[in-house]
Amino acid sequence: MPSIVWGRHPQEAYDNPYEHDAQRQFLRECEAMLRELISRLRPHTLKYHRDEQSLSKATWLITMDLLASLLDCVTLLGETRHRPVARVFRDAVEAIDVMRFLHSGSAKAASALRKWYGNETISHGEVRKLIEQLDGAEAANQRRVFYQELSKLTHRTYRALLHSVSLGRDDLLVHDSHGSGLLVLPQTIAAYMAVLADITIQASGSVSATGLLSVDEVAETWGAALESHTVPRRFAMQVNPGYAL
Repeated sequence: MPSIVWGRHPQEAYDNPYEHDAQRQFLRECEAMLRELISRLRPHTLKYHRDEQSLSKATWLITMDLLASLLDCVTLLGETRHRPVARVFRDAVEAIDVMRFLHSGSAKAASALRKWYGNETISHGEVRKLIEQLDGAEAANQRRVFYQELSKLTHRTYRALLHSVSLGRDDLLVHDSHGSGLLVLPQTIAAYMAVLADITIQASGSVSATGLLSVDEVAETWGAALESHTVPRRFAMQVNPGYAL
C-alpha cells in the first residue's frame, strides 16, 4: 500500500504536518515512480532530428522536462527547500494541460504546435476552452481556480511568502532562511508534498494519454514504485478550514 501522502489534501497535510515517516515514504515512492517513467522513455533518445517539428517530438520534450522537474521537486522537498518547488507547480500543470491541448486533433492544436516550434507560448485560456468543451464548464472552472492558486506561488503573493516565515517574540516575523534551514515550517513542507503527489499522478496520466507509454506500462510503473506496506499515521487527524496556497 502506498504512502498516505498520495491523495492527501493540502489542507489536511498542513493541519497534520508531523507525519514524517509517511512523508519520507512518499518521497521514496515518488522518486522511484518518476525515475521509472524516465527510464521507460529512454527509447526516444536519439529518435528525433534537430529540425523535426512533429507532435511526438514536442510531446517527448515537454514530458521529459515535466518529469525531470518533478524529480527535482522530490530532492528539494527532501532537503526542505520549498521555494524552488513552489515555482515548478504551475509550470508542471501547464505542461500537462498543453499536451492535452496539442493532442486534441483540432485545427487550433495544429496551429498552436507550429507556433510553439516558432518559440511562441500556448495560452492556458485556450487550453481551458478545450477542457470546457470536453469535460464541461465546471471542470474548466475548477482547472482555472487550481491554476490561479498555483500562480500565486509563482508570483510570490503575500500568502505565498508567508510559507517562508514563522512567528517570534511578540508575533514578529522570522524568515526560515535563518538558522540553517531549521526554521522551515513543517506545515509548508507537508502541504507542498500533497500538491506534488497530485501533480505527479496527473503527470503519469498524461504520459499514457499522449501515447508515450501505454496504460499498462504506466500501471506497471506504479506497481514497481509503491511500497508493499503503508507507513501508519502517528497522530490523530485534524482538519481546520481555510488553507489556501
